[in-house]
Amino acid sequence: MTQQNTKLFDLDVVIEWLKSQDYRVTRPFIPRAFYCDAPPPAKLLKAAILDTETTGINPVTDKIIELGIVIVEYCPDTGQVYRVLETYDELEDPGLPIPPESTKIHHITDDMVHGKKIIDADVERLMADISLIIAHNATFDRGIVEARLPFFQHKAWACSFAQIPWKNEGFGSASLEFLAYRCGFHFNGHRASIDCHALLEVLQSDLPVSGIKALKMLLNKVDTPPDIKLWALNTPFETKDKLRERAYRWNTERRTWFRMVSNENLEDETDWLRAEVYDNRSFKLEHETIDAYNRFSTRNGVAETVNY
Repeated sequence: MTQQNTKLFDLDVVIEWLKSQDYRVTRPFIPRAFYCDAPPPAKLLKAAILDTETTGINPVTDKIIELGIVIVEYCPDTGQVYRVLETYDELEDPGLPIPPESTKIHHITDDMVHGKKIIDADVERLMADISLIIAHNATFDRGIVEARLPFFQHKAWACSFAQIPWKNEGFGSASLEFLAYRCGFHFNGHRASIDCHALLEVLQSDLPVSGIKALKMLLNKVDTPPDIKLWALNTPFETKDKLRERAYRWNTERRTWFRMVSNENLEDETDWLRAEVYDNRSFKLEHETIDAYNRFSTRNGVAETVNY
């Protein structure tokens, strides 16, 4: 046995001993190309794990300076990933100085992005047969990506931060760094492609309460019927406190109260509105459909006005 092998063997022994003493040991993260050696089923789909680094945190005014995408093939029935098919990572010059506070996070400087550009056609080719895009903060990433690359509007998106019930699974935080720690590894984050690979590793972990893969939990959420953004039209002013307590939010531009409801809860919600807001009179609601193709975006869903 070589000296190097002896050291590796001794390290394994130490790690197992530490675990037996209730220490938590995390391993350094190394991205994987394969996640399952078993023969894959006939039905495999492709997903894209996506992350961006930007000049700031405003998806309307800030710019992408790095785009990372990891393409994987997965089984939709189990959430099992089989192979990483491709990793894309490209810098882009935003045409303005990168704020120092942003550079402190991702360590990307003006010199690093000078003259660099994301080629739209390359990304569009990469995304051609993708069934789902997954981001860990899709509310931000989707908005800023669609502003730069509009063809992303036509893809289904999911958010591993918002759509997996991490708290119910015993996690104290849904930040990617914390999830990685709980899944037994650590990594140097805040660069786009390594964050994508780290998120993939988390998504291939089994959740401690439900016992299924985190990716399968996310797929289950994506496959549920669309939500409805319910716009309560022409509500009496004196009902504003009731609406606020019911978790309705005020849209200043439309001067209308709204909230998200599921299809299964729609009848209960309209019954409540009839009794508590509209005083059992006839009323109108606007139903705006929110699904994977517009969820987390700034674009409106398909809407219809319904008489009650």
